[in-house]
Amino acid sequence: MTNNSQSVSQSHAHTLKRSERRESAVDAFIDLVLESGNAPSPDEVAKRAGVSIASMYRYFETLDELRNDAIARITERFPELVFIPEIGTGDRKQRIATFIKVRLALYEKLHPLQLLNRRNLHGSSITVKQLDSARLMLCDQIRVHYDYELRTLSTADREDLVASIAVLTSVESWEQFRRTMNRTVGQTRRAWNSAIHHLLPVTE
Repeated sequence: MTNNSQSVSQSHAHTLKRSERRESAVDAFIDLVLESGNAPSPDEVAKRAGVSIASMYRYFETLDELRNDAIARITERFPELVFIPEIGTGDRKQRIATFIKVRLALYEKLHPLQLLNRRNLHGSSITVKQLDSARLMLCDQIRVHYDYELRTLSTADREDLVASIAVLTSVESWEQFRRTMNRTVGQTRRAWNSAIHHLLPVTE
C-alpha cells in the first residue's frame, strides 16, 4: 500500500470513528432527555456517551446543533414509533386501530423530547423546520393509510379531513387527554378511535 493510500485509509477510519462518537453523543442526549425530561448539560452527555468534554465541543458548536441532530435521529432510532407497519392495509377497523397504536406509542415514549424541542422553537429556525417537516410527514401517512376513504372526497374535503385527523392525534391532543384531563392510554385510544370512525366517510 502506498503512503497516499495509507493516508486516505487512515483519514477514512478517523472520519468513521468521529461519526460513530458523534452519533453516540446524540443517542446519549436522547436517552438523558427521555429519562429526566430535561435538557442535559454537555458534561452529562459526554459522560453518558463515553467521550471527552473537549470532543463534545469539537462535534457540536452549540447545544442547538446537538438538539437538532437529536430530532433528525428519531426516525433512525425509533422507526417502529414513527412509521405505520404495513401502512394502508387491513379493513377500516384494523387500520384505525393500527394508526392509533403507533401514534400513542410515539407520544408515550418520546414526549419529553418532543416537549423540549417545542420549548426551543423560538430560538432555532432549524428546529421549526424540522418539526414542521415531521408534522407534514405524519399528514402524508394519514393520506396513505386512509386513502380508501379519502379518495371518495373532493380535494378540499380530503385535505380538511387529513388536517382534522392530524390535529386530533397530535402530541398536543395527547397532552390534553393524558395530562390535562388525566385520561388513561386506554381511554385516549377509545376516544380517538371513536372520533376517527365518525370522521371518515363510510364507503361501500
